[in-house]
Amino acid sequence: MREPGFRDTLICRLEEIKGKNLYRRIQSVEGPQEEWVTIGGQKTLSLSSNNYLGLANHPSLKKAAVQAVKELGCGAGASRLISGSMLAHKKLEIRLAQFKNTESALVFPTGYHANLGTLSALMGQGDIIFSDALNHASIIDGCRLSGANIKVFCHRDMDHLKKLLKEHTAYRHRLIVVDTVFSMDGDIAPLSDIVELAKTHNAWVMVDEAHATGVFGPTGAGIVEKLGLSQDIDIQMG
Repeated sequence: MREPGFRDTLICRLEEIKGKNLYRRIQSVEGPQEEWVTIGGQKTLSLSSNNYLGLANHPSLKKAAVQAVKELGCGAGASRLISGSMLAHKKLEIRLAQFKNTESALVFPTGYHANLGTLSALMGQGDIIFSDALNHASIIDGCRLSGANIKVFCHRDMDHLKKLLKEHTAYRHRLIVVDTVFSMDGDIAPLSDIVELAKTHNAWVMVDEAHATGVFGPTGAGIVEKLGLSQDIDIQMG
């Protein structure tokens, strides 16, 4: 009996995924991202978008985007480390740093890229990361890619985090990373307690504010701003 070929193997794997009800089908949205969208010709209420503030189809942003294309074209032409870092990028980063009350800012194309790039750049072999059990998948992948040791603490459980911090001291760098607003459950990290533990146990703190920016704080900068912790958080992902 011949060994199954590439196509046969993929078909078997797809059938296995379908049998577990894990097969994903991409739905195409017709028109702009709004509260109500059209999918397959049918008007549908969207409850899965991150467009919380309605910015994806905001008239002011559309106007600015059109103007930017007229002036700068449709692409950077290269990576930012070569010749693709444009003045528009720098201006945006300066304004974001001011908005977030941080020393500086670096723009990534997506939140997923931001977590992967930040965590893998800062942490490596000989380091340890303490990650909340319900952190976003992009944080989990970034932790894995870094090559650092990873310890997962129970969701929002400060006693468990404190125990892990006490047990794992012999590392070059130690980082606690959490979502401030958790994307699936919508609950909020006990950020003030995390900061205190980090200070006591000599650890860095990184927060993912993707689901808090524009929603919390006097200017909408997020949970860090709401709690007045801008000077106590080492890295903010927005």
